[in-house]
Amino acid sequence: MLLSGGVSRALGTAPSHLSAEDVVKRIAHKMAADGIPWESKFPWKPTDGFKYGDPTTRVTGIVFTFQATFEVLKKAVEAKKNMVISHERMFWDHLDDVGTMKHDKPFEVAVSLETDPVFVAKRRYCEENGLVVWRFHDHQHMLNPDPILTGLTAKLGWQNNTVPVQGQMVGTAYVIPETPLKDVARHVASSLGSRNVRVIGDPDLPVKRVGIGAHKLIEILKPLQTCDVVLMSEPQDCDAFPYLRDGISLGLPHPKGLIAITHERFEEFGEEIAPGWLQPLVPEIPVEFISAGDPYWILPWKAV
Repeated sequence: MLLSGGVSRALGTAPSHLSAEDVVKRIAHKMAADGIPWESKFPWKPTDGFKYGDPTTRVTGIVFTFQATFEVLKKAVEAKKNMVISHERMFWDHLDDVGTMKHDKPFEVAVSLETDPVFVAKRRYCEENGLVVWRFHDHQHMLNPDPILTGLTAKLGWQNNTVPVQGQMVGTAYVIPETPLKDVARHVASSLGSRNVRVIGDPDLPVKRVGIGAHKLIEILKPLQTCDVVLMSEPQDCDAFPYLRDGISLGLPHPKGLIAITHERFEEFGEEIAPGWLQPLVPEIPVEFISAGDPYWILPWKAV
């Protein structure tokens, strides 16, 4: 019903304006219609939800982003859009539930972030500009297909190279024409527009099968045993990298190689296509994507 233009019929008479809460209700209704009940798989407190601002705020426009950084918030204000839908956390803590400055108790946030000047300044900017920030993470990954993986695959140009896999955190791998690891890494860097690509493994390693993983070694162990190389985001230097080094040094058949990219470049392209998914649900207001950007710059290597 929603996709056929029946938003107002599905939700009753359309209001004269949409609040941030109304937007979330439409998203929840759409997901429920697609068989994804809200919070159905989260017996603990979910990461998703309002992270800042008043849910009853009238929405002038919506911004999708990978992360509600201060730069993204400023660009949203400049674009006259006051609702930001962020895939990742706004205040760096896992759940980052802080409410608004109008309702200080004071807040109880891990490591007393509520007294930190960066934390306070970011909150104050949101308050002064009437911004509402809502996080859409766990439930967004439950969409079928997962837009995060869809966006990444499209950027890599590997839509026709995907194969399903079982028993892994990400149930997809890529089968590509045999290519040296160094050239696969170059393709990843150029396709994703990132200078922050790190590689472990023989540069001339023949690569035919590329696995996908997230942030921890435990999450990539299986694809490391079945693929020539794993494309991993935001790896922990303390586990994934030394494991690869030891495994390769031992001369075992696996693991063979790892390509590490930033969290942003792994997942941001899912947010780039998200406005196309949301816009039919909220035809009254504009929706756009604002990039959070790659967080690092790296010095060019020069032998000393």
